[in-house]
Amino acid sequence: MAKLSLKRFWQNLVVAAAPLPAAVLLKALRRTLKVRFVGREVPQAIKASGGQYVMAFWHGTLLLMVFAYVGGKLTFLVSWHRDGELITRIIKHFGPVPTRGSSTRGGIRAMHGLLKKVKEGYDVAFTPDGPRGPARRAQEGVVQMARLSGLPIVPVGMAARRRKIMGSWDGFIVPMPFTRVVFAYGDPVPVPRDLDEEGVDRARAAVEEALQGAMKRAQEALDEEALWRA
Repeated sequence: MAKLSLKRFWQNLVVAAAPLPAAVLLKALRRTLKVRFVGREVPQAIKASGGQYVMAFWHGTLLLMVFAYVGGKLTFLVSWHRDGELITRIIKHFGPVPTRGSSTRGGIRAMHGLLKKVKEGYDVAFTPDGPRGPARRAQEGVVQMARLSGLPIVPVGMAARRRKIMGSWDGFIVPMPFTRVVFAYGDPVPVPRDLDEEGVDRARAAVEEALQGAMKRAQEALDEEALWRA
């Protein structure tokens, strides 16, 4: 019991003390990066027309996606466990507003929370392969979110020239300082409200394909830039 209490003490201390330094380090990392945006006119056009959208990206590219967002009000789903609390406290330093819940536990309540934020004018960030994978396989949660909200899904991919790929389930990508990073945006994926079960699965497959395409587009842009500079 004593060991367990000590472990919880240190875990709670990390959650309390780490967010500000982590946010400072992330902002410092961003300042060192040479970033290029490909297809950014897609979300820009949506926002220029007064619209909203679901920004979808793979969980493994999560670290820098706050810098890829186009718009003024963003919410994202974060679980209630300790890691979720840590993420929530870090991201708050960048402006997005968390919606607490889980797509796998209490998913209906979490969806209601996101839909409430949509009515308040927020865009939604969503990792279709989260929170536990399998990596880069879209689940239907993002489709249901888009179907119920009426928002289009904009896929976003990321590629970094020098990076560290962590040994986590999602192959979490950490770009190295002073490297080149590309964010690529795909065409919006519309999701009709009246989908049946087969329609939901087709939409899920379309989102997965669009995300894979955005990742490929980001990598190709990075490779083309390297060839041009060679």
